[in-house]
Amino acid sequence: IKKDEDVEKPPPPQEELKDVKIAEVNQEGIKDENIATPVVIDEGKQIVEEKKEDDENKIFDKVEIEAKFPGGDGKWRQYLERNCNAQVATDNGAPEGTYTTVVQFVVDKEGNISDVKAMTNHGYGMEEEAVRVIKKGPNWTPAVQNGRQVKAYRKQPITFQVTGE
Repeated sequence: IKKDEDVEKPPPPQEELKDVKIAEVNQEGIKDENIATPVVIDEGKQIVEEKKEDDENKIFDKVEIEAKFPGGDGKWRQYLERNCNAQVATDNGAPEGTYTTVVQFVVDKEGNISDVKAMTNHGYGMEEEAVRVIKKGPNWTPAVQNGRQVKAYRKQPITFQVTGE
């Protein structure tokens, strides 16, 4: 920004710019399919609606409301403690220590568990036991995204402790 007295040549008045040709060539922009479309406001209801996902089978990594075990986290912990064989690592000769296995699974729109797989590999039967317990569990409450139930990933750490007798 300059002071008025420092400006050597002032811009032309609006009347002179009416007949000015800016360019002689029209050029189309580059179309990018990955640009998100803006949300549309329904003028009648004043509700913002986001475009619905085209693929109904998409599995979400992050959701507004996570899938949850019926009864909440406390009941889930109780289920794991009651049904998981905590001695599996000891029985298979694991050295003393604390081992945290991580199991990933999908909770679908109906709450069914599928695609259960271990993300760690400590061995000694720990991952297999964690997968077995999660697979045999009851249905969950599905995750929610944009007000509708969706398929979503969940990760569950399960810790095994091996102590000397």
